[in-house]
Amino acid sequence: MRLRFAPSAASILLFALAAPALAQGRIIDEGTFVVTKGGASQTENFRIARVENGLIRATATAVAGGQRIQSKLTIDSAGVPVQYDVAVTDKGAKALSVTAAGSGSRLIAKTNDQRGDESMHEYPVSVGQSVLLESGLVHQLFFATFGRRPGSIQVIDPRAARVNPGTLSAMGLEPVDVSGKSVTGTHYSLVSGGVKRDFWIDAAGRLLRVEIPAEQLVAAREELPR
Repeated sequence: MRLRFAPSAASILLFALAAPALAQGRIIDEGTFVVTKGGASQTENFRIARVENGLIRATATAVAGGQRIQSKLTIDSAGVPVQYDVAVTDKGAKALSVTAAGSGSRLIAKTNDQRGDESMHEYPVSVGQSVLLESGLVHQLFFATFGRRPGSIQVIDPRAARVNPGTLSAMGLEPVDVSGKSVTGTHYSLVSGGVKRDFWIDAAGRLLRVEIPAEQLVAAREELPR
């Protein structure tokens, strides 16, 4: 005789509480960058998590004055961008939106501006070479070292509708100040399109600090990664 047990109220409650966490995926990193650029300040809240099918998704909201940028970037296990959405609003009004999806060796992007005009762009992508980096979003530098070694790199900026060759260099271990505490990070330099980005990554691959001298930009975390 086979006995059957009805689920208890406690077990149902535990499952209900666990379901949202499972849906969100395992968090790799999350936090807030305080960004100063040319004397002005802004904040950038971000979360990077592993989701279904080995994908990694980064979501972020950056606020500077009346402008708000919301983004969602998904990459595959090899670090190749497969989906991207970004929306820019200015004082609550839509200014620009971009939706991009991977198709074979291409990333196809559709842009809509505040006048309702639409344009399409295609960008070549390849394993270990392509990284998506938007001007104004520093957390995406997490992906610059994901699944790739220093050397040649291709930087895609869908919002600016451009792609530039670049060089990623590892500069060695250095002390980094994070919220008044000194930690050790690997210093990387990414030069692309005439712009040099310096950034520091900890031993777990999490982004600690970003400096872009040409833009007078410094991005520091509010607190140490957890």
